[in-house]
Amino acid sequence: MLRFVNICLLLGLVGLSYVIYDVKYEARGLDHDITVLHKKIDEEKDSIAVLRAEWSLLNRPERIERLAGKFLNLEPSNPRQILTLDSVSQAEFDAKLATAGPPEQDVPDYVKLLQDTD
Repeated sequence: MLRFVNICLLLGLVGLSYVIYDVKYEARGLDHDITVLHKKIDEEKDSIAVLRAEWSLLNRPERIERLAGKFLNLEPSNPRQILTLDSVSQAEFDAKLATAGPPEQDVPDYVKLLQDTD
């Protein structure tokens, strides 16, 4: 009877040592996965910082003003062009809309390119 208990304990010890060994190497694999994920997160944070710097560079007001002057050909608005909604009736608006044709302006080349891609 004592031998049977000793054999059962020995088999239990071997089983437990295998489980502990398996859990240990699984934990090492998970630690490696976590390290890889942390590296990827750091790379993404760096790329986000670069994109934010590029965005702030592209959105400088002086750059946008220069590009608007180069490509948009805008003119200052005339005070007579500004109306309030109370000063225009719906009938006048509809009549003006019906008589207005397509805009008679030169379309810049970059707009044509953008329209071709749609």
